[in-house]
Amino acid sequence: MPKVIYCDVTRCDNCQECVKACESVHYGRNHMFVQAVDELFIPANCRHCEQSPCVEVCPTGAMARVSEDAVTIASMKCIGCRLCNIACPFGAVWFDTLDKVSRKCDLCQSQLAEGNPPACVTACTPQHALRFGDFDQLLNSAQTRELHTIVTRASGNYGAVVSIPIKANGKGG
Repeated sequence: MPKVIYCDVTRCDNCQECVKACESVHYGRNHMFVQAVDELFIPANCRHCEQSPCVEVCPTGAMARVSEDAVTIASMKCIGCRLCNIACPFGAVWFDTLDKVSRKCDLCQSQLAEGNPPACVTACTPQHALRFGDFDQLLNSAQTRELHTIVTRASGNYGAVVSIPIKANGKGG
């Protein structure tokens, strides 16, 4: 099974440390953001879907699966057509108007090559809202908590694991 990011939105306090860490690894360009939804803050990044619509629509091959874990963008191949932006059902691919290329989370490939987790996960140590690890282990661990746990993906068997409060799902208090 691939390694994925787990997000427990009940622990995110919108400190933005994950975004700052992402920018530091990607030469001042963040490849993720934190989205406010009601009283919750959701660190938003690519789900690296097993079957990725963004990869399927890319006419130049700039968007490609580089491992079981990650889909990345080769910015030198990107022609700025924005088809990947449209195809992503999560809004996790966006257009960088300054550089005229699409951007998205690449799981910090440089960090992974050194045996380290993605920068956002490392920066989130105080809150532990983000974790990185084996899909099955994170899903099993998340399901033991009294939260609503979902796997967000476009298609396939895996994607990001997210836990939200039960009441945010329309159930309970």
